[in-house]
Amino acid sequence: MKRVFLLLLLSIFIFPVTSGQLWKLRRYEIYAGLGSTQLLGDIGGFSIGENALGFKDVIIKQTRFNIKAGMRYRPLEKIGLTFDFNFGLLHSSDERGSNINRGFESSTILFEPLFKGEYYFLKNNAESSYRFIKGDRIFNSVLARLDGYVYTGLAPAIYKVNPNEVLSTRIEKDSGVALAIPLGLGFNYLFSPNSLIGLDFGLRYTTSDYIDGYTSQFSSHNDVYYFMTFVFTQKLKTSEKGLPTFRK
Repeated sequence: MKRVFLLLLLSIFIFPVTSGQLWKLRRYEIYAGLGSTQLLGDIGGFSIGENALGFKDVIIKQTRFNIKAGMRYRPLEKIGLTFDFNFGLLHSSDERGSNINRGFESSTILFEPLFKGEYYFLKNNAESSYRFIKGDRIFNSVLARLDGYVYTGLAPAIYKVNPNEVLSTRIEKDSGVALAIPLGLGFNYLFSPNSLIGLDFGLRYTTSDYIDGYTSQFSSHNDVYYFMTFVFTQKLKTSEKGLPTFRK
């Protein structure tokens, strides 16, 4: 009887600890996504006096697409380290804004290998449940399955600009590499023990004013672009050696 009581007492203290460490069995994640881009440069847009907060510069007609793929490693429960490969098309045009008569237009191809660190201010409860991992649908609340995180990092932004005929006579630089610093916010929803869907929004502040191929004498800031991406994530099991494995 004493032995049964001792085992019961130990299970009360040990189970919450082991349950809370279940995330360590899936430290690695791979993901891919598709979304939209917007470039805020010196072509198109409105002057500061007409557009104090910059909202008028976000134009649907200037929106293009991006694709991404990457891998995440979680050294701690609320910390993620990721490496992305981002490819995006950017577009700028004077068709709408303060310089309609100027007629500049450019398309930019951009490649961005990005390393970033994430902090999870919101972490789902489902991944710490044995029953959920085994397939039981015990969490119906969205918040119980939701992750929220912020991130920053560094990336070389490798770009190539294709100007229209009007801009081609004024363009100063049509390609290059700039340093991009992302500031972002993301959310993931755990819809199965090993799979998540999410939305990632990230601004990129760059060290170049030529992402659109042109800089104005009135420009006081470097170019900024953003990616808004829908992301699918797959968790990978961690092997006994601490490496990712695709075994079920």
